[in-house]
Amino acid sequence: MKYYFDTEDNGPSRETSHPNFVNAMTSDFYFSCLDECSPFGNDDGADLLYNLEDWYREKKWTRNIVKWMFNQIDEMGFEFQSESCSTLLDLKTIKEIDDKDEFLILAMDNSIIATGFGQIKITGKIDKKLKALTLIALKRQLLIASEDKINIEYLNRIELMSSDLSKFE
Repeated sequence: MKYYFDTEDNGPSRETSHPNFVNAMTSDFYFSCLDECSPFGNDDGADLLYNLEDWYREKKWTRNIVKWMFNQIDEMGFEFQSESCSTLLDLKTIKEIDDKDEFLILAMDNSIIATGFGQIKITGKIDKKLKALTLIALKRQLLIASEDKINIEYLNRIELMSSDLSKFE
């Protein structure tokens, strides 16, 4: 299997992405490491993509990407374990966790989203469990963003990412 890795000079680009990713994720923001509303444009997403590329370069543990991802998130030192929070969609529970550990949910979701899209970008495929978790993270961010009535561009991007990922086979 051929893997596609970014160069240090350019970061994410169509030329350094798997053709399946390029064909399915057509919007320019998917290739931005500067756009905060993109999978790789926030600090968590950019770091996760970089670490994911290293993980694939080493070709270790390539069959358990979800476990690897949760370990990456938990190494950030949050109060709660990411795996136990990763399927939450109850806004009340999410807010309670956010009150105790204000950065967990956003950092976790950014990391899950980056891992899901990153795996497609690198390999042209996505693990079924990872796809489900990525769609949940996008839905959770949509719930939070809708409640907070934040940036409309962010809401639109979340909806587009969710739609693009849902269609990806």
